[in-house]
Amino acid sequence: MKTRVFLPLMLAGLFAVLGQTVAGAGGPTEVVRKMLDEVMTVQSNPAPQDQPSRAARRAEIRKVILKNFNFDEMARQALGQQWDALDGARRAEFKSVFQDLFLDSYSRLVLDFLKKERITYLGEAGAEDRVTVRTVIQRVNEEIPVDYVLARGGGGLQVRDVSIDGVSIVANYQKSFSRVIRQESYESLLKKMKLQQAAGRS
Repeated sequence: MKTRVFLPLMLAGLFAVLGQTVAGAGGPTEVVRKMLDEVMTVQSNPAPQDQPSRAARRAEIRKVILKNFNFDEMARQALGQQWDALDGARRAEFKSVFQDLFLDSYSRLVLDFLKKERITYLGEAGAEDRVTVRTVIQRVNEEIPVDYVLARGGGGLQVRDVSIDGVSIVANYQKSFSRVIRQESYESLLKKMKLQQAAGRS
C-alpha cells in the first residue's frame, strides 16, 4: 500500500537530524481548509518545474506553514522535560533551529507528495481549547488519514501537531530527541540539528 511508503519517507525527512505565527480566522476546520487551499494554490501554479521555480514554491509553502503553526508549543513538546532545564536564551535558540528544520522538511515533503489530491474533511473532535480536525488525502487506490491538532494561541487557532496515518509528528520528534539526549547529551542533539540546518541551506 502506498501509504506505507509515504509515511516512512515523511518521517525520515523530518527526523534526518538523528514561532512566530499568524492566527487563522474562523473555526478549526476553516483554518485547516484555508491553509491547505493556500498550499494547493502554490502547487497548482503552472510555472515551470525547474529548480529555481521549485525553490520559489518551497519559499511560498514555508510562508504558509510559518503563519499557521505554533512553533513555540511544538518546540516545547518536542523537547519534553529537557525544555524545563533551559533558560530563555537557550529555549529561543532551540526553537529557532527546530522551526527552521521543520519548515525545510515539511515544505520539501509537501512539494514531493501533495499535488492535486482530493482532501476530505471528516469533522472535529475535542474541547474548545484543543481541537483535532480529521482529514483524508484521497488518491487512486489509497486513502491517507491526516489529523491536525489546533489550539488557541496568539489570538486565534494554530496548528500544534499533525498525525499522519495515526503517527504524531511531535511525539516522534520527542522520542527521537529524548533518545539522543539520553544516550549523548542535549548539546550533542543541538549540534546534530545545526549540522542538518546547515546542510539544508547549502
